[in-house]
Amino acid sequence: MTDDALTIRGRATAVLNAGRALRTASTAERAQWLAEAAEAVKRHAGQAGPKLSKATGLSVPMVDWAGRTTLDTIREDTLLALARAADAVSEPLSAPIAMLAVVLAGNVFTAPVRGIVVPLLFGVPVLVKASSKELTFPAMLRDALRRSHDNLGAAVDVVAFPGGDVERETALVERAEAVSVYGSDETIAAMASRVGPRSIIPHGHGVSVAYCGAEALGDPQRSNTIANLALDICAYDQRGCLSPQLVFVEAVTERSALDFAVCLAQEGLDPMNRTLPRGPLPASIGAEQGQWRGVAEVEGTLIRGASYGLAIRSAQAIRWSPGYRNVTIVPVRTIDEAFDAIEPIGASLKCVGADPASISNVRARLDKRRPPRAYACSLGSMQTPAVDAPADGFPIWHELLRPRKTIQGATTRRR
Repeated sequence: MTDDALTIRGRATAVLNAGRALRTASTAERAQWLAEAAEAVKRHAGQAGPKLSKATGLSVPMVDWAGRTTLDTIREDTLLALARAADAVSEPLSAPIAMLAVVLAGNVFTAPVRGIVVPLLFGVPVLVKASSKELTFPAMLRDALRRSHDNLGAAVDVVAFPGGDVERETALVERAEAVSVYGSDETIAAMASRVGPRSIIPHGHGVSVAYCGAEALGDPQRSNTIANLALDICAYDQRGCLSPQLVFVEAVTERSALDFAVCLAQEGLDPMNRTLPRGPLPASIGAEQGQWRGVAEVEGTLIRGASYGLAIRSAQAIRWSPGYRNVTIVPVRTIDEAFDAIEPIGASLKCVGADPASISNVRARLDKRRPPRAYACSLGSMQTPAVDAPADGFPIWHELLRPRKTIQGATTRRR
């Protein structure tokens, strides 16, 4: 499906015009409609499993897990709590922006959920440019929203066209007050250069890491640590920016880190591949994987599995993997040593997963980073962020609300 500029403009106008009716509903009503739509998508997602699997390159069990766990976060209580949190910190007289355009990437097919649901909760209509790689899930979500309530469904639509088409990109964004862009830093920069002064909400390149303190490596916590970490690594075949690329383990010696890696492989990743099999390995990724594993064997130790690779190496020899369940285990003596190794990642750091005993210390160190971009979460939940989880260092409602201040009849917008 490819939409021309005329079609895109027509849908943008319809979505924008639906904003008034959307905002006449209460927040509680919108939260109810959104939760009902999420439940409907869950009920019907199983039928679309094979189609989504083919489109995304993920296995059918992985598609089922991803859709279910993501949609489980969209409940009336969580949505109302999010609205209350935004109200508590927003200016007294604030209003939703007139319309949001969203440009999706293709690596994590459930990204549309927060990208669409949160604006609608706040009364912001949404026009979505789906990734050319995956149109099924955004369309499923749109259709469920339309079935949930007419006012809700009319305020969202989906378009598709090749990236970089200036005429169609202009049609996508010209009625929008802000443009939320998911993708590489290059994609975001190119979009920003083309759409002019409109507010860009960037969701660019990012990496995430995990931290396992000494307590998490020993009995009785080790089995939970391994199960949770294996899930974080395997989710979406490690293709998202919330996937851990590095796992820092508080180990006295490299040998103890190796012992943990062996347990992670045998007790975590092998069983997980039976539950959530890895999808087919693209040829281009296969070449990158071969190179990454070859270097890992030369510079450190490599544990190979049918669907994964674990490199054990020092923080001074870190190399980013191609994803697809290829992870580096980094032994450190202290949490501060881990954060010294994390520091060069800078603003690209999205999330740090941590064991229960370490998470408060991880949060404290992330809070000291300026600007504070990344957030901490529990191991096992890195790929299932709560609906109110921050995005790129900002509240999830960032740029969706503006102060209602009128000066000589003109509305000024907070930046």
